[in-house]
Amino acid sequence: MTEITWKECKNKVLRMLLVQLSAYALLIAAAAVTLLGADPTAPRVVACLTLVVFLVFWPLRGTMLDRVVTLLFGAASLMFVTVPFPAGKVPPDQTAADGSTLPWYSWALAMGLLLVMLVVFSFGRQMAREKRDHLIRALSHAVTSGVAALAVAGWCFLPDLGAMLAKGTVAGTVALIILIVLGLALAVASTLWVRDADPDPDIRYPWIGTGLMSVMLMGVTIAATALVLGRIIG
Repeated sequence: MTEITWKECKNKVLRMLLVQLSAYALLIAAAAVTLLGADPTAPRVVACLTLVVFLVFWPLRGTMLDRVVTLLFGAASLMFVTVPFPAGKVPPDQTAADGSTLPWYSWALAMGLLLVMLVVFSFGRQMAREKRDHLIRALSHAVTSGVAALAVAGWCFLPDLGAMLAKGTVAGTVALIILIVLGLALAVASTLWVRDADPDPDIRYPWIGTGLMSVMLMGVTIAATALVLGRIIG
């Protein structure tokens, strides 16, 4: 194994953080133009691009099938941003004025099902392998990439969350602070991930994927915050 010097590692960390910051800027800009009345599909387009770039610079171990499965789960998650998930009785505070289910609540229900399917599929696939070497690593990498792919669709609700935060409520301010703290915590965690990474040797610049993985995971907090604030401030 080629020894990685501290200088090389530091350069990767700095570049990874720059990629991470750029992705945040693009997602926030897409939400901002949507709030200003531009094309509402902008956040979805950027979320899709984030997923694709993550797969190109995949920072994990696995086969092409693992990346295809990640893509399929990510596509399903993005689909449920606009396609209502079949639900039974919906809480009154999670319904719109026209009686329809709020999109982030519907998406959260879909995520519960997709997450279960991801875990079951990943575990079953590993058990079906004839040679189960590096079983724990393969399973954890498959689930991690799948969870990140599921989470990235949460960024599509940033325009709705931005409208709630613009009301200037105490709850909104507290939620914004929590989001910033979580984002910084994931940035710190990603610096550890890129130092201890064990990517596929055939993947070029896997630190790009590591940086994007943190951004994608933040999508869950965006959707969750929209869901909670929607109940508090409407």
